[in-house]
Amino acid sequence: MSDEEKVLSPKLILSILSIALIAFTDIMLETALNVSFPVLMSELHVSSSTVQWLTSGVILLTTMVIIMSSWLKDRFKNRTQFLAAGLISLLGILIDAVSNQFPIILFGRLLQGVGAGVGLPLMNNVIFEQVPMNRRGTMVGLASLIVSFSPALGPAFGGFLTDAFGWHMIFWVVVPVQLFALILGWMTITTTVETKHVKFDLIGWLLLSAFFIGGLITIDRLATDGLFNVTSLIALSAFVFGILGYYFYARKEAEPLLAPSMFARPMFRLAVFSGFIIQMINLTFNYVIPMGLQVVLHENSSMAGIALFPGALLQALMAIVSGALYDRYGAKLPNGLGVFFLILGCFWMAILPFGFVLFMIGFALMQTGIGFFNGNNMTNTISNMDRVYHNAANSIFAAMQNYSAAVGIALAACIVSIFQNNAADMTKGTGLGIRVTYIMDAVLIIGAALMSFSVIKKSNPVAHSIPVNQEVEWHKTDQQ
Repeated sequence: MSDEEKVLSPKLILSILSIALIAFTDIMLETALNVSFPVLMSELHVSSSTVQWLTSGVILLTTMVIIMSSWLKDRFKNRTQFLAAGLISLLGILIDAVSNQFPIILFGRLLQGVGAGVGLPLMNNVIFEQVPMNRRGTMVGLASLIVSFSPALGPAFGGFLTDAFGWHMIFWVVVPVQLFALILGWMTITTTVETKHVKFDLIGWLLLSAFFIGGLITIDRLATDGLFNVTSLIALSAFVFGILGYYFYARKEAEPLLAPSMFARPMFRLAVFSGFIIQMINLTFNYVIPMGLQVVLHENSSMAGIALFPGALLQALMAIVSGALYDRYGAKLPNGLGVFFLILGCFWMAILPFGFVLFMIGFALMQTGIGFFNGNNMTNTISNMDRVYHNAANSIFAAMQNYSAAVGIALAACIVSIFQNNAADMTKGTGLGIRVTYIMDAVLIIGAALMSFSVIKKSNPVAHSIPVNQEVEWHKTDQQ
């Protein structure tokens, strides 16, 4: 289907809405549980480095499924993928709604991760496949708006529900949303590209999985065992072997799951790496702020949720505003604003003392920057590439963003746990670990900002409106 034939119909908008709602429930549960971690640690008798696997472990599995998205898109229709994702996720939600054992709860969360791994890249695939190029920024913004409302509602509702009814209620409240999304998607989602029988690259998937799992376990074990022990060394070896093995293996494959050659393009490489760092920083904030409010400032789960609510709401609103700005002005304005707010938020938290209001303001600054940056960084980069690369680029962006989220949570949990274990007082150890995390974020954001500015310089200012027959020329310009 050529770009001139694409129409932004109500049915198409509703189909994107249905997929976004599935992502909404998955992220809603993730952010709602984050503020309940201290309660879960007490009730389930697990440590902070263990309980964080309810989030980082799920994100890791989501990433492992996302790297299959190119194959899934070729092999199965959009509606089939959507229904499978929704039903698997719903099963996991119901398991967690009635469970009281950590391993079973983790299993239910992992099922939700499988559903998210199918659903998240599907949403962007439908947008880039069926939405006219001059409306992509707005539609990515609209989808991001819906998805971003989940972190806005998650902490507040998670804290309130945990305090008032217990943490099981967090899972029950998303069941109606999940069912509505399934019905809406079944009625509206269509496929405009023919499916084909393609062989699944099992070797490539196993190598990438070894890379992702090894890296996350290495970070996780640093908090308890250090680097020089059997588990950490095996995990580190899997990490190194996985990425090197996949690189040499994929170079010989005609259609690898994630093409290493994509990273030879400077603009794409810088956009992915800057997005990885920024998403990682974002998730460290999502972990340490509720921990700091409850352990250091002795607030309850409800207050922790309230502190995160304004920032998450601003992220949701800025997602749609920034999408409209992108369609009208290109990437420089929204991405530049995003980087500005991200730098301001990181240094705000690194320099100023702990306090409920200061936490709330710092998180709001960060989430405003995320709302401006995330969706437009991906949209701008993919729109500057040949259409033949859109699906592969979407898969890489989705995989790296999810993995960076898992790394961010695991890294923050690792730093906090190290200081907790080495301090005589839990409150002081937690506070010092959080402060070190903020300082690390402030250093990392400078590197991410420099990479993002390089991406903006390489961008075509009107990439969102490139005629179809000119896409190859823009791609050649990018390579040069």
